[in-house]
Amino acid sequence: MANQLNLASREMEQAQAYYDIAAHFGSWNQGPMANGAHYFDGSDNPFVEDGMICGNCVFYQPSGRCQIVQGFIDYEGLCKLWIIPDSELEV
Repeated sequence: MANQLNLASREMEQAQAYYDIAAHFGSWNQGPMANGAHYFDGSDNPFVEDGMICGNCVFYQPSGRCQIVQGFIDYEGLCKLWIIPDSELEV
C-alpha cells in the first residue's frame, strides 16, 4: 500500500477493510450504485487544488489503475473510497 507510513491508525484500518472487501467481493466498479465507487475523472473533480485526487490515494497505481476500483483511473480523478494521507492535502 503506497503512502501507508503517512496514514493515521484509523486510515490504516479503513484501507485494510477496503482491501479485504475487494478481495472477498471483487473490486468496486466506477458507478454510483451499491457496488460502485462513485468515481469521476479529473475534469469533474472540484477538489484538485486541495490535493484530493486519485494520484495521492493509497490505492492508486501509476499505470492509471486502482487496487480496489475497476477500469482506467485518471490521476486527478476521485471517488468515495479515497484514503489520502494528510501530508498530501492542501486544506
